Amino acid sequence: MLRIAKMTIRFLAILAVGSVSLGLLGAQLVPAVGSLGGSMSYEQTQKVALPALVEGSKILDMNGEPMGKLVGAENRVIVPLDSISLEMRKTLLAVEDADFYRHNGVSARSIARALRANSDAGSVSQGGSTITQQLVKLTLVGNEQSMARKVREASLALQLESQVCENRKKVDCKNTILSQYLNTVYLGRGTYGVEAAARLYFNKSASELDWADAAMLTALVRNPNGYDPVRHSELATERRRIVTLRMVEQGLIDETQAQMINLSPLPRDLPDSAAADDTAKLSYFERHIRDELLNAEWLAPNRELRKYLIFNGGLTITSTYDPRAQLLAIAASESNPIKKANPDSVAVVASVEPSTGAVRAVVGEQSIPGKGVVELAEPALGRSPGSAFKTFTLIAALEDGRTMRDTISAAPAPSKLVKNWGIKGSTWPSGCKGGSITLAKAISSSNNCAFARLQASVGGDKVVDVAHRLGLNTVDSTAGEYPSLTLGSTTVRPLEMAGAYAAIANNGVWNPPHFVTKVTDRDGKVLYEYKPATEQAIPSDVAQQATEGLEGVVRGGTYSGGRLSQQRPAAGKTGTNETSDGSNTDVWFVGFTPQIATAVWIGDPAGQIRLKGGKVQGGNTAGKVWFNFMEPYLKDMPVEDFPTPPKSKTRAKYITDPWQKSYSKSETAKASGQTKSSAGSKSSTAKKTTTTTTKPASTQSTTAQAPATTEP
Repeated sequence: MLRIAKMTIRFLAILAVGSVSLGLLGAQLVPAVGSLGGSMSYEQTQKVALPALVEGSKILDMNGEPMGKLVGAENRVIVPLDSISLEMRKTLLAVEDADFYRHNGVSARSIARALRANSDAGSVSQGGSTITQQLVKLTLVGNEQSMARKVREASLALQLESQVCENRKKVDCKNTILSQYLNTVYLGRGTYGVEAAARLYFNKSASELDWADAAMLTALVRNPNGYDPVRHSELATERRRIVTLRMVEQGLIDETQAQMINLSPLPRDLPDSAAADDTAKLSYFERHIRDELLNAEWLAPNRELRKYLIFNGGLTITSTYDPRAQLLAIAASESNPIKKANPDSVAVVASVEPSTGAVRAVVGEQSIPGKGVVELAEPALGRSPGSAFKTFTLIAALEDGRTMRDTISAAPAPSKLVKNWGIKGSTWPSGCKGGSITLAKAISSSNNCAFARLQASVGGDKVVDVAHRLGLNTVDSTAGEYPSLTLGSTTVRPLEMAGAYAAIANNGVWNPPHFVTKVTDRDGKVLYEYKPATEQAIPSDVAQQATEGLEGVVRGGTYSGGRLSQQRPAAGKTGTNETSDGSNTDVWFVGFTPQIATAVWIGDPAGQIRLKGGKVQGGNTAGKVWFNFMEPYLKDMPVEDFPTPPKSKTRAKYITDPWQKSYSKSETAKASGQTKSSAGSKSSTAKKTTTTTTKPASTQSTTAQAPATTEP
């Protein structure tokens, strides 16, 4: 109790000195007397609990290097005291609390000295509050201008120091308090703590701050907004001069150094700190990382708590982002060969690692006047895939027992069948000749008639099932009713297409495309780590046969120009969506090697605008962008072969033509997998929110419901 009594007497003495000097003993002090008893409680059992510091989450790339951050209301990066330069620490203490390592939380000497200095300067050049008092004000009592608040602040400062320094060396406990303060103090433009401020104002870490940097940051402590170096440069310059004067008095620098600091320019063109929940201020990867974590139930049981932890919990998020791949993807996107003829067209590039589903690079958004930033790699409704969808029909057929050596008719549908469908013209699909063709040749040449028959033979529902197993979420469950599904009369998303083809490259194991691989809390505890899937989405032998067929597309099919150097095996599929007048609106190439799968879509973000520039098809447009990414990306990687598919033990068969017979109108619709409403009617299906059309060459930007003509 003796120590408590001494501290109480000391506190009252300090309060008296400060109050008399400040002229507060009169009307201000009297109303506060009643609150002194509650403010000066020194019960040994009472603990002063400082709140945990709010800290944004940092994002690392796949190599562990910083790539971004998710910051909430307070932009703060917590660092230990020894990660803040000695120059910064000494400057702050010289100006704010020169007796910091000697007092017990409140200093009569500091108050008296501040009064003298302020009187001489004719302004507030020094403060009487200690660092401990300031910390208490920042975290516990606020900055209300009242005597009661000052009394409580001083009381809690004494309690805090007594508590922190119990059974510890004074220098150690003082360093604990100083560290907490340097990570708490607001330094303008949304930055809290010295580390965040150092990065904002000087683009360096707090450990690199020199005397000049320290002088400017210390100048901000008293009034971060009033001394803003950009908005109020003259006031900021004057405040820095006062700080350097104090630095000279304390022997930190000499007069010459002070003059040099005062002549040095202040920071210019500084951004305000960005709040992480402002979508417009986030990069594409940052936004998707945020969204992935907002849906992560392992992080917290409800969305609001997850949001708080993401923006304020100090998480370390290791992402799938490959900076080298991203630069190459941007360069490839900019090589869009139809950009000159179609200034509004964009080339989306999405790359996924087959073995894990990790998204390595995405160029997937566009700023459109009046609409802002528009998502293109994962658009809400998707885009028509054209013949790139034939791959899923092929897989359904292989699962159903067909082989790549089996043959099927490649002739247009019988005219009676076309008439019963209500399609204008005598033939459908277009671009076909008579005779039979192997499935291997059908996929490499992208034969429309063979694949429309193959879908009818296998069943459209099985094609849809394959698409769903491979992560194509925009394909409606009833899309198999339409005979043109295999030609692209549905919608898909580029990123999901990359993920689907990645599963084929991964022997049929599908990993959802994802942006986060690992998350740790501020103490380094691992909260989450992605583990690749092991369950087969499609049988491995089917994936290997499909890969062999898709290799034919690159070796000599619709994109023979896609051959990579070093005789590196590659596989893929072109896709083109054609309108009734022969123009094209969406062009694709989705291809892969064992190491990476990449989808490229080129079109107009505003809708299905007809693309100009001659023969605009998947191979000679999107295929070139794909090559421009894949070739440099794989340059220094080992050449890997695809697994050899097992040899078929059955003889090649002719697949019975499902359109061979003459049916009545109702039987024809049933045999082709087409319902009455889809056979050229003008109704719309609410479940799909799509528009039915009788024009086979027109595919809507949502799920089309009538046969569409699709070129390779």
